[in-house]
Amino acid sequence: MGTVLLSNDMKHLKTVSHYFGFDLFPPEVRPPPPKAIPRPAPPATFALPLHVIEPPAAQTASTFLRTWRISGAAMCAALRNAGIETTDWAATSFNADTFECFFEQSGKREKDQLPNSIFVIVRGDAAGTINNMRVKIVNPETDQNGQLDPGILRIFQIMLRQPQWLDFHETLNAIKNLRDIKEDGFGASISFTREVLNPGNYNFTLSLDATSGPQKRTRNYFSSRIWLPLPDHAVDINSAQPESVSEPSDAEAPAESPEHRH
Repeated sequence: MGTVLLSNDMKHLKTVSHYFGFDLFPPEVRPPPPKAIPRPAPPATFALPLHVIEPPAAQTASTFLRTWRISGAAMCAALRNAGIETTDWAATSFNADTFECFFEQSGKREKDQLPNSIFVIVRGDAAGTINNMRVKIVNPETDQNGQLDPGILRIFQIMLRQPQWLDFHETLNAIKNLRDIKEDGFGASISFTREVLNPGNYNFTLSLDATSGPQKRTRNYFSSRIWLPLPDHAVDINSAQPESVSEPSDAEAPAESPEHRH
């Protein structure tokens, strides 16, 4: 019996087991062939322009330069809002291209001392760009600690905070204590000094100007005089809108309601 079942490569045994529902020799499951590994792409090549690897030329170098973040008219308005009644931002009588606003106040003369006075001026051009701001105070009022009167100090607070240049930290404190100070940075110059021949007189100047060669190159590059003005976005939007569809002349008029007949 065994010989019969095992003969012919166990053909009869496989037939019997399959008949009774037994799978004694399941088919061999072969794994799928591995996927072919993609060939790596050739490395990308590109050429650098010469100016990227060449050392910078000193005659073409530029640097950071500040810009005014407030117009002359807005600065004058900020002073007025703080109680310093400056004039309106307007052209000067001697030059139509120079604009300014100013404030002047004088006190009473006492004995041999000059009267205390305050003079404030903000000067710029017709476009509203500020050139400089100056303050002159004579015999200013101080408290028992020798610190400047808060009403006068408010002028300097407005002038120093409105441009939003946050790196001049010591200037306001020096002015409060009537101490000389001078700071420069990225084209901006701030000074508060006591006059040598008149110890009761103090001068404050805040200006922005390109003085070095790199600063001048930066200013000239970003000057609006060498660039075309930006297009008016309102005009572009209007031109992009589709034209309204006009009604034909023979179209029927809307029916009139009984309420509008009389």
